[in-house]
Amino acid sequence: MTGAILGGSSVQQAAQFQMVIMLMISASTAFASFITTIITLVVIDSENRLRPDRADVREYLVWRTRNWLFSRALDGVKRIVQSCRGLKCEDGRNGTAETKTEGLLLG
Repeated sequence: MTGAILGGSSVQQAAQFQMVIMLMISASTAFASFITTIITLVVIDSENRLRPDRADVREYLVWRTRNWLFSRALDGVKRIVQSCRGLKCEDGRNGTAETKTEGLLLG
């Protein structure tokens, strides 16, 4: 608040700015406390023992989502390449080329 006043803004504006900052600090503290309480309720059993087997040991959700999206994109590229290759394929018996359309119609 002192910096805003020394910077030339009005006292009322500096006070409002200070209130917004305090509200953001209070809200983030309350949110962190809430999340910590929920996580503690999951990992601690009814006899107040720490249960590490209840903790989620998988990769972070962001990394799992990234891997899932990457695999979906890669599968799509594979399907496109397979459909392009499926237009002309060689018969292994006599080496003649034939057109394959049934795979394209069914997807």
